[in-house]
Amino acid sequence: MNSDLEAFLKKLKITRKETTLFDVGGRGYFENPASDLLAFFLKPNAEHNLGPLFLSTYLECMKEDSSQFDLNISDDHIRREVLTKDGSFIDLQILGLNWCLIVENKINHSDANPFTSYENHAKSFGGKRPLFSILSPDGHEKHNNGTRWVGVSYQNYCSALLQKMPDIAHISGSKWQIFAREFILHFYNPPMEKEQIIKVEKYFSQIAQAEKLAVQYREFVRQELKFRLDKIFPGKAFDTRSGVFEKDSFPLSVACTSQALGKHEIVLFKPVGADEKFSIKVHLNNLSDLQLSTATKALNLGRHEIDGAWHYWTFTGYDSGEEAIAKLCELAKTVSGLFNSPDSTR
Repeated sequence: MNSDLEAFLKKLKITRKETTLFDVGGRGYFENPASDLLAFFLKPNAEHNLGPLFLSTYLECMKEDSSQFDLNISDDHIRREVLTKDGSFIDLQILGLNWCLIVENKINHSDANPFTSYENHAKSFGGKRPLFSILSPDGHEKHNNGTRWVGVSYQNYCSALLQKMPDIAHISGSKWQIFAREFILHFYNPPMEKEQIIKVEKYFSQIAQAEKLAVQYREFVRQELKFRLDKIFPGKAFDTRSGVFEKDSFPLSVACTSQALGKHEIVLFKPVGADEKFSIKVHLNNLSDLQLSTATKALNLGRHEIDGAWHYWTFTGYDSGEEAIAKLCELAKTVSGLFNSPDSTR
């Protein structure tokens, strides 16, 4: 391997996106709930107690001098789904003393909107200066009949907000400020460092080839596990499947389930990182007191964790895939014995 590329890969650290409440809730990327939340945080006098932070930062991302705007706006002057005269709906409308801001929030859809209708609506407020903006993942702008819709990217907006947000450690019990941070992080993706971009572009073909090898290797491990387990437990077919079963373990994470394991699961994975070794985690669910006692003795070399009805034992420190595969097969025998012996009944 090229020494320059090898040195780069050794010190490479991938910054991963933090999981938020909105990721877990599963509706954070829908435009309507995202716009509803944004409208709330844009209101300077709302109970989040962040004042005009979201609004002034948005104007600055539009390259406007926020100090030139009177941001003491009542909540009812920041509205969602505003109906125009011709029946169109505006995502966000903000009415200031002598200005009006129209925001089109785009998360997954193209710009197939009646922008002329929005512009005519904003101009109907007489002497108020109209401002038009598109908030989107890529921050693209649009020109419609000579009117500029300023592009603001979620990346730039969220990055600017994060720099201004109060330290969470100094927040005195305000749930809304914590939710604001969650909202920001949900739409914020850590940017690549300049050196990373340069190296990836320089060695793109080698990296692409490495990705293919990683896929092939994962499939090799999956098939090898299935072959060995089917040999140990004849007639009890194993389901071995690849995926991300352990955090930060892609591209190698293979789970094994079977009747032989009593409907439980064993996962072989390798955490991302040059110095990380292969690991195995045994997942056991809904154990009786006797089964838990027996499992604790049988799996005493693993680190034991509990999450609700699930019990986990993690075994780490395997230098090679062969060593980890052999250990997984050994653990499969142990787990199978826990649930198929006469003493394991409830």
